[in-house]
Order: sequence, then structure tokens, then C-alpha cells
Amino acid sequence: MAAPSVANAEDVWRRLSLRLEGGVGYMLGDYQQRVLTQGLALHGAARAGFVLVGPVALQVGFDSVLFPNERGGGQSWLVGGGLRAEPSVGRIGRVTVDANAGAALTGPYLRFGYNAGAGFEFNATSFLAVGPSVRFHHVVATDGDVSGSALFLSGGATLTLHGPPEVARAARDSDSDGVIDGDDLCVDVAAGSRPDPARAGCPLTDRDSDGVSDREDLCPDTAAGAQPDRARPGCPAGDADGDGVTDAEDACPTNAQGANADPSRRGCPDGDDDNDRVRNSVDQCRAQHHGMHPDPSRAGCPAPDGDNDNVPDRVDACPSEPGQPHPDRARNGCPGMVRVEDGQIRTLEPVFFDTNSDRIQPRSERLLQSLADALQASPEIQRLGVHGHTDDVGEDGQNLELSTRRAASVLQWLVRHNVAADRLESRGFGETRPLVPGQSEQARAVNRRVEFRILQSTASGAAASTM
Repeated sequence: MAAPSVANAEDVWRRLSLRLEGGVGYMLGDYQQRVLTQGLALHGAARAGFVLVGPVALQVGFDSVLFPNERGGGQSWLVGGGLRAEPSVGRIGRVTVDANAGAALTGPYLRFGYNAGAGFEFNATSFLAVGPSVRFHHVVATDGDVSGSALFLSGGATLTLHGPPEVARAARDSDSDGVIDGDDLCVDVAAGSRPDPARAGCPLTDRDSDGVSDREDLCPDTAAGAQPDRARPGCPAGDADGDGVTDAEDACPTNAQGANADPSRRGCPDGDDDNDRVRNSVDQCRAQHHGMHPDPSRAGCPAPDGDNDNVPDRVDACPSEPGQPHPDRARNGCPGMVRVEDGQIRTLEPVFFDTNSDRIQPRSERLLQSLADALQASPEIQRLGVHGHTDDVGEDGQNLELSTRRAASVLQWLVRHNVAADRLESRGFGETRPLVPGQSEQARAVNRRVEFRILQSTASGAAASTM
């Protein structure tokens, strides 16, 4: 019957510990700093502990804090108990966290006080540990007491004496991997068929499950994947643009090839050098935009137009003489009063209005009819902007209002002459966009004008059909 009693006594002895703590602190309480002139402090403590379960221990003890000053100083004693947690960190040591509460004696006053601390203790021997610590102290003021609680911090070092280690534990092998717990850095994980030579009792880890151990894996958190990098074990081959072509093979490593890859350059998108939305690989005129009249027989090329009047030769009644679009096939492309060029319809003479009025003079009827004919013969022009401008004579606001009315008047004329309203929009700019600087009558005459800007055409739609 004596053997079990001896074993129980040894187990109790192993659970005991004595911790000594010392250091310096500083008062945080405003009243104590200003009135009692308490600042720096000396702190000392002694605590006896008993392990309850795992790393958790019950402890009792006392703390003493001395605040030297010109009046001789103040002192606080705290007698009480609390709990301590000290989980082990391998064979190096343990993290310590504890909290204590009890009766605090400060001068003639007895108050409630508590403190909480944290630190790390390095194993010097099997029963002795030392390390740094920090602690927060609070002595709670009561009614009729001083005007504020005493709050202070301290930091220093601890020295702990533990009960003797369990002798039988040295032979234990919790994970049955042939490495005893005392030497095993992975006590609860078996070393397995691929033990880590650098960590006794531990398996080689492979966090990304790519078959390359973390020790050899230069990308331990990223699987090598189907295309591993030959120069970097455990890493996927680089693909900066994410297009599925590795950087080593990608002729455009920072530009994804997208849905339409260039057949002649691996990993590159098929370009569009002339911005006509016809891919270079099929564009027979890579350096020339196909314009509003693409050639149906040559992808990406404009239809032949020998006189450059924007009327293709195949429908141009005057193929060697620049002209205007016209609904009459016999007159289509022959000289007229308007020309389609440079993103606008240019008129050979201005639109004339009565002075300070939006009334169109009769002499401009023929010009506007030519414009209406050109629009009816050019369905590829989907939207035309009618923009009114004035000279600098008069007030800015009045000029803006006049130019707006004049542009609207021209738009209404065109609508009345069979141009669809949804193909037109009008806007006035007043005197803000002169063509010719200066205040001469000649300059002002040029600046008084109505312009016709092509805002939208089927050029992009025609290109899309070849994509």
C-alpha cells in the first residue's frame, strides 16, 4: 500500500512551483503623479503555484511596490491569489499569463487590488526557468478615498523553481514513431515514412500538397501545379498575365492573349494596328483603317476610291473627280456642294441666316438640299452633329443662345426634307470655338458657321462582322 502513496506524493511535488519576480515600474494614475509625486517604482513579488490541469495553475502570494520620492515615498502591498497559464513552447520554455486579486494595503488604507502579467520563461534546467515579464497593477479607490485609483505598470524578470520532472516521461513515445517525447519536437504527430532530418520526431511537411516537402519547396503555400517551374522546386511556372502560357514561353508575358490569340506569337493577343476592329492576322491592310466603306473582298481594307471623295469607285458615277454622295446613281460621287471627309461633312459655302436670327436665308436652300441628299445616300452615317458657332460680336450668353437656335433650325430643315430625326443632334457653341483668331470682318465671317460632324458611323459595325 505504500507504493501508491509515494507515487501520489511525487505527483503533488511535481505540480508545485515557486516564482520570484522583480523589476521597475511607473505610476500611471494622475492623482498619484501630480499630488503624491509618485513616478518610478520598484516592484517585487513571490508566488507559490499548484498545477490544476494541463498548463493552468492556482497560485497565492504577495506583491510589493515601492515609490521613492522627496516625501519618503509610498508603498503598496497586495496579498491574494489567482490563476496562471503557462503553455510550453517545445523544449525552449513556456509562455506565462497570470492574474491575481486580493487585499491591497497602501499606508493606513486597505483596498481592493488586482494585477495581470505576461512573460516568457526559458528553461535553464529541468527545474529552473528565467525570463522577462511585464505587469499591470490597479489599486481601486473607494468612496471618500483619494480622487483616483492607482494604476501602474512594471517590467522585469522572473525566476521560477518547478517540481522535479516526471522521470517516466522520458521514455514515453506518445505518437509511437520511435522518438521519445523528451526528444520529439512533434510529440503528437508521428514522423511517418518521410521524417524531417532537421526536426526530430516530425514528418516532412508539404503544406501545398504538391509532393515537394516544405524544406525543399520554394513556394510552400502554392502548389507547383501541372506546369512546375524547373528552376524553382515546388513552384508553378510563372504566368504574370494569367493567360495559361508560362512566362518562359510567352512572347507577351504582361499582356494576356485573351479570346483571340496571335497565331504567330505565343501568348500574345491578336493586335489591331489600325484600330479598325479587324485583327491583324486577317487584316490585309494592317496599317490602314477600312473607313466607312470596307472592301468586301479584302478584310480590313477600304473599298477602292480613286478620287478620295468617300464614294467607292464601284458606285461612283464620277470616279476620277471628287464629289458628294447622292441618292441618284447617275450623280453619286459627282461634284456637288458638300464633301464627306475627315469625320465631317464639309460644305463648299456657309449656311446663311438673317442677322441676329435663326431664319435660314433662301440662298442656302440648295446647299442644305445637297446635304440632305448626301445623308440619304450615306446610311453608314448613323448620327450627325449639327454645331452652330458665332463671331465675337455681342454678349457671350446671347451668342451661345443664337448659335443653339441656328443649329436647331438647320436640324429641323433637314428633318422636314426626309432626314430621320434620330440621325441628328444639334448643339450651339457661341463664340467659344473660332476657326480664325482676330476681330477683322473677314475672320468674323469665317467664324460665323454651322458645322456638320459625323458622331457615329457603321465603320465599327462593319469591322465587327469580320472579327
